[in-house]
Amino acid sequence: MVSDANAAEIERRRLEEAAAESAEIDRTPVRTYWQLVRQRFLKHRLAVIAVIVLVVLAVFAVVVPTVTGDAWRTTQLFRDDAPPELFNEDGEFTFAILGYNEQGQNLFARLGKATQTSLTIGLAAVVLIVLIGVFIGSIAGYTGGWIDNLLMRFVDIMLSLPGLFIILMITAFFGQGNVLVVIIAIGLTGWTTAARLVRAEFLSLREVDYVQAARALGASPQRIILRHMLPPALAPIVVAATLGIADSVVVESALSFLGFGIGRDGASLGTMLQNARDYFFSGPLKVLYPGVVLILIVLSASFLGDGLRDALDPRQRVEK
Repeated sequence: MVSDANAAEIERRRLEEAAAESAEIDRTPVRTYWQLVRQRFLKHRLAVIAVIVLVVLAVFAVVVPTVTGDAWRTTQLFRDDAPPELFNEDGEFTFAILGYNEQGQNLFARLGKATQTSLTIGLAAVVLIVLIGVFIGSIAGYTGGWIDNLLMRFVDIMLSLPGLFIILMITAFFGQGNVLVVIIAIGLTGWTTAARLVRAEFLSLREVDYVQAARALGASPQRIILRHMLPPALAPIVVAATLGIADSVVVESALSFLGFGIGRDGASLGTMLQNARDYFFSGPLKVLYPGVVLILIVLSASFLGDGLRDALDPRQRVEK
């Protein structure tokens, strides 16, 4: 009798614990894919810091040229290499908190305009890179066969060519100093990586059940690509686009530094470095300002790409 009572008590406690565990599981909220992406991204501290830095630079690139107006191009020879100042002799606020360059131009205003130009070129070039890469990669991955082989051999040819040399030729022949030409030149030479990533995703997606079902139901190739294959392939595209911003900004700065990008009449990080190269020892701060901004853009875009790659990976787990 005693043993039966103990057994009944043990069984009752076991059932109560099982019920409590079941209730705890039922209270656990179900997280969607994008909620998991957000949680994984927020756990990547460097990526979060990168977002903050990029936002600050973007605000700086928008606000400073708006507030200072044409101060970035105004030349005041009597203020050449002048130290920082907040007010001029007339009591007007000058925004010259970084001083003036050898031509008497406001370095703070010029740095804001240069950041705006470089970020604009980088973002616009990435849009062109993604459009071309997705178009070619999706066609190659969806169709396969000889079309895939032909397009991939074209990609291999593009990869074998010296990209910077081609960009130099395009900018030299079709408009040296033209922002639109620089964007097109970078976009026409930087789409190969995006195309290969999209093709690889499409080659695996075209064999999944829902794509086969859509094809069997008579859906058009355009609908299958846009509705069923492209959304699952967005993760590598977003990562490639983020990393492409850093590459585009570096290429634009290199072109401007060499004299084939934005001309001396304009302002970009490359032109500021070019103008300051002769004053590396006498005025190192002139090199430091655009150099630090360029490094921040490149590092932030790289860390952001790493964070997005980890966050968009469905195999990653989020610790409670």
